Amino acid sequence: MGRQPAKGARSAEDTVRLPESDQELREFLEQATIGLRWMAPDGRILWANNAELEMVGCSEDEYVDHNIAEFFLEPQAAADLLARLARKEKVEGYQARLRAKDGSVKSVLIDASGLSRGGRFVHSRSITRDITPLLEREGAVRQRAEETGRLKDDFLALLSHELRSPLGTILVWLGLLQEGELHPAERERALGVIERGARSLERIIEDLLHASRIAAGGLVLTPQLVDLRGVVRLAVDAASADAALKGVVLTSSHVEVPIWAIGDPGRLQQAVSNLLSNAIKFTPAGGRVAVGLEAIHEQARLRVSDTGEGMSPGFLPFAFERFRQQDSTSTRAHHGLGLGLYVVRHVIGHHGGLVTAESPGPGLGSTFTVLLPLASRNGGDVSPSSTRDPGHGEASVPPAGLTVVLVDDEEDAREALRLILQQNGMLVTTAASAREAFELVEGLQPDILLSDIAMPGEDGLSLIRRVRELPISRGGQVPAAALSAYAGAEDHRKALLAGFQHHLPKPVDPVHLLAVIASMARKSAGRIEEG
Repeated sequence: MGRQPAKGARSAEDTVRLPESDQELREFLEQATIGLRWMAPDGRILWANNAELEMVGCSEDEYVDHNIAEFFLEPQAAADLLARLARKEKVEGYQARLRAKDGSVKSVLIDASGLSRGGRFVHSRSITRDITPLLEREGAVRQRAEETGRLKDDFLALLSHELRSPLGTILVWLGLLQEGELHPAERERALGVIERGARSLERIIEDLLHASRIAAGGLVLTPQLVDLRGVVRLAVDAASADAALKGVVLTSSHVEVPIWAIGDPGRLQQAVSNLLSNAIKFTPAGGRVAVGLEAIHEQARLRVSDTGEGMSPGFLPFAFERFRQQDSTSTRAHHGLGLGLYVVRHVIGHHGGLVTAESPGPGLGSTFTVLLPLASRNGGDVSPSSTRDPGHGEASVPPAGLTVVLVDDEEDAREALRLILQQNGMLVTTAASAREAFELVEGLQPDILLSDIAMPGEDGLSLIRRVRELPISRGGQVPAAALSAYAGAEDHRKALLAGFQHHLPKPVDPVHLLAVIASMARKSAGRIEEG
């Protein structure tokens, strides 16, 4: 391209012959964004375009007429490349590493071919592509994948431990009960231990389900106009027993006027409960957990402070991430999956709020602050929600003498529920399959149908669809609730679309179940009176 050699003289064979009159071609080669280079058979560089020079960070004088081996990180790679060209081989995708002038190393792919005249190898032409950014991205992706895999493996090991610990305790105490040699006080203790172990397993399952819904984008909210004081009060009341059992002082304070927000009261209570559970867990006996709620600058501010173990500065940025725990070793002092705060962040975020964590350091306690937007004065198009526990009160007691068909293919679950219902004044007929249940509904025309979902042969969804096809005189409009271990948002939607009025996740809370039965009985009675 009209350049003169920087040093030495070139032979006629070395001269790169391009059409001198084709100025456009010369400019195209010079300005190409990919590295182009001509080399003599011995590896001496005869010409390089701007992209090639920029790749190695050299001027033309610092690059042209130098041997290519000077710029290869592994000189043997240069010798191998030149030998293949001398054998008239076409080189494609040859990976090598070049050392730039500033000492940095570039990973490159080289395509090259030789030019012969009169049977003699004259020179070679190569194309060089810098793949360093691509390899760095691939390395970063691979590193993130490895880190994610490691965290998931650690999490699965932790999950196995968290499930086996209460399960092992339950089985041991059940064995002692079955031997029948425990004193009354020991029997009471055994029952308490078994109940706490079962509740622990239930919390683990709930945490996993909530985290799964969040990850899948399936967190569903039912927004209402809610007084946050009631939400916090219920969460504090529920946490009081755990605090007292551990010897932690739990206090709560709030303003006297309502603090209205638009939100799902159940989800908000869950978030506050998770914060309280976290604070109590990491606060030793004799410590304090304080809850404060106030309205400031058009926002509701909830603060949960404790005098517990605190957090290190390095862990604070990861406090709300799943698969993260400050201490995940086998010698850690506390149980749990580390999903509680992850759930809190997403529940609050779905409400347009923000949650932050602060700690002066290990041993100095922690403070979690939740900010939620206050509702407008007119409350929009939503109605105030009740913050009473739906499992309490007169309305939660089913009327005596209700006839119930209960279907579940698991005998132990079926018999346990039968006893609960009978102890509350209901007349229960059980079925072990959807086929049996359908015949019972059609023949008995019960007041209530309770059905499992996953059953062999025919599931509960198919059962309720067949029931709904029956005329009213043969039980087609019987109030029905699904009882299922499939407890996701999609499972809930499928159950309602199939024809159930309610969908209760297993393990079923007896108080909640009775409240649901009472509600269905009242609505059914109201329809009969209207008719």
